[in-house]
Amino acid sequence: MSDGPTSRRPLLLAGIPRCGSTWTMRALATDPSILMVNEPDNEGRQPTAIWAKGDLGRFPTLEHGQDDERYRRLWDWALDGAPTNRRLLAAGKLLHGTSAGSRAEFFQGRRSPRMQLAGLLGAPPASGPVAELARRRLLVKTVHTPLALDWLTGTFDLDVVVLFRHPGNVLSSWRSLQLTDQFARVEDLPSVRRRIDSGSIPPRGSEPVERTVWLIGLLTLALEEQVAKHPDWVVRTHEELCRDPQDAFRRLFAEVDLPWTDGVEQFLVANDRPGEGFVVTRVASDAPEAWKTRLDAEEITTLQRVLSGFPLAGWSAEDYVP
Repeated sequence: MSDGPTSRRPLLLAGIPRCGSTWTMRALATDPSILMVNEPDNEGRQPTAIWAKGDLGRFPTLEHGQDDERYRRLWDWALDGAPTNRRLLAAGKLLHGTSAGSRAEFFQGRRSPRMQLAGLLGAPPASGPVAELARRRLLVKTVHTPLALDWLTGTFDLDVVVLFRHPGNVLSSWRSLQLTDQFARVEDLPSVRRRIDSGSIPPRGSEPVERTVWLIGLLTLALEEQVAKHPDWVVRTHEELCRDPQDAFRRLFAEVDLPWTDGVEQFLVANDRPGEGFVVTRVASDAPEAWKTRLDAEEITTLQRVLSGFPLAGWSAEDYVP
């Protein structure tokens, strides 16, 4: 059993949807001194996120120095350990009973009465931090802050891990799971529209695959740009963690000031087996090249074409050749 982490600052694990963050979070949370809060800003999981994000949309665009009262209250609540009450539990039941189709429509900006009612009930309780924070370090995972991460880390005192994943692997996962994030409308947000109009990124296309690749490119680029401004952040790729999980996670644990235990090794071994969907099992050594067999030729061609318009630092045109 661990003696507890040396650092008490909250640890933020950030990425984009399907970047491998759940597997990474579960590995980090094998230490019993960690208190885990999973995606408090995800409207598909948490009614407080519906209440807070409003017109900000699925992927809020806030920069350091800006403010949004409800969004700040969402993160105050999350960093208090996401305390709950009867009202939030009732809102959660409403949300989790919502169909996938209704959620997709909501993320496209259309009405979903059930989700809207969950949001009305989703205001964070003013109960203060959960008791566990007195003796445990908080780990919060988010995959919906790529366009607001600089604001988040400028507003709150956090240790940050950013997780990237090869865009082809993200695309194959989004497509196979029919992920509702691909329907999110961000192209008309002012900060994104300015980039399109200036020619620094391409416009979003009309076909489903190219629209999905475009969103993956935008979110990945946003993360890269914010990482470049913060050399103190810890950065990993899912592929790096998969190639040699034992060694890669040992180094990650050391960098985020968490003790390595037998429980971490047991978790990595136990989950190194076939799995699909949202489960955390995967044959780790197969994951880095999985996109090459999961995407068809047309999808790969679209991936290459759309991402050629994004000045990504982590991947070049050669990285999209199967």
